[in-house]
Amino acid sequence: MKRRVKYFIMIMVALILVIGLIIFSNLYTVFLSPLDVGIDIDKNYGDVILVLGGGLRKGLEIGYSSEERLILAIELFHRKNRTIIISDGSLYPRSPAIKKFTDFLVKRGVPKHYIQIEGKSQTTFDNFFYTQQMIDKMKSREVIVCTSPYHQRRARIILNYLKLENFKIARMKKSEIYHPNSVSQRSRNLWLILREYLAIVKFKIFKE
Repeated sequence: MKRRVKYFIMIMVALILVIGLIIFSNLYTVFLSPLDVGIDIDKNYGDVILVLGGGLRKGLEIGYSSEERLILAIELFHRKNRTIIISDGSLYPRSPAIKKFTDFLVKRGVPKHYIQIEGKSQTTFDNFFYTQQMIDKMKSREVIVCTSPYHQRRARIILNYLKLENFKIARMKKSEIYHPNSVSQRSRNLWLILREYLAIVKFKIFKE
């Protein structure tokens, strides 16, 4: 009995040390590499930029993931003017997120008439399904997807499942998941990565 307790304590201590090492360093990025599958986009490719929204933080501030995706969309827009579609389930009519996202883009040089909103989505699958409907009506053909590195693998899997070959996921070189500013941010990043692996397994089993 004492031996079992001793082993249990040793395992718990080791687990705490590993978690502590991950949280207080960027060691978790080892698990990020298989998820980061974005590619460099040719400046002439694409007539639509799709931003997969990450919602708002408490206090109605734009979330970390949403902000870095919007920044990437702005960079791509300034290379070549394209329609920007923001796809997020929080963008219901009169949603405060609509104004927040729109203002963010406009203040950084994106004319308002280039911005469109898709607010029906509740999942990544929905993001692509409903956006494709919008794109069909716009008669657009080439789509650049802006999403965070930790989310790119799942996005690619869903795009392949839907056979949407005209969607390319843009590489994101500047992401807070690679450059956290605090322990709390590292903890959040670790959770985001673990959640993505679980979501990938879930999609492969249930296709949702």
